[in-house]
Amino acid sequence: MQNSNQSSMQHSPRRPLLNKLFLAIAGVAMLGFADAFYLTLDHYIALPLPCTATHGCETVLNSVYAMVGPIPLAAFGVAYYLIVAAFALYLYTSDDIMGWKIKTMFALATIGLLASVAFVSIQAFLIGAYCLYCLGSAICTVILFILSTWLLSARQESNLRPSP
Repeated sequence: MQNSNQSSMQHSPRRPLLNKLFLAIAGVAMLGFADAFYLTLDHYIALPLPCTATHGCETVLNSVYAMVGPIPLAAFGVAYYLIVAAFALYLYTSDDIMGWKIKTMFALATIGLLASVAFVSIQAFLIGAYCLYCLGSAICTVILFILSTWLLSARQESNLRPSP
């Protein structure tokens, strides 16, 4: 027997929107993962790194700001994007979408956005060069933030509507 919370979410006209948002978040996170994974591999095995649009990838990736101790920043991006994608897929398959879970997704996206703003600022003001792949990651993070904001809003609206 379903509890009333499960029943109201399954019959909610907003659940399809929430599901689409979960899948969109997972998809964008996987794009970010691919970008960060490529940069992480480049750090360890020196992959070809074409950077024709900005001509600053090597400068940025070889700067003192590209590492936290022995770990490249891109490796943290790999972990971040995997966590976001896994959490979004978990929410997509879950019958129990409690508000704190949506707020956690929003918090993850906000942390990513703040980190991206800091990293782009470092490129602009301290390094004086831009990495095309880093900017791609920042764009993924901005999109994740927008989607998670929309998710938070859609979830709050579905809580305000009575179930049919």
